[in-house]
Amino acid sequence: MRRILLLMFLMVVLTGCTHYYTQKGKTTADFNRDKQYCQAVAEKEAALKGTRVCDETEACLMRRGWRRD
Repeated sequence: MRRILLLMFLMVVLTGCTHYYTQKGKTTADFNRDKQYCQAVAEKEAALKGTRVCDETEACLMRRGWRRD
């Protein structure tokens, strides 16, 4: 039950974090791969730091060279 509630919470939090990112020479598939990786990392980081998952996801994407439009 706790797992289901956590997943629902993460879905709500991530829904409010919609931004568009670009990186010269990268494809949508590249972005989707990096975003999936960053979301997995962000969930752990946010739990440790008490920050929002979308903020951690954005920080990870930027470290990987993506820029928000």
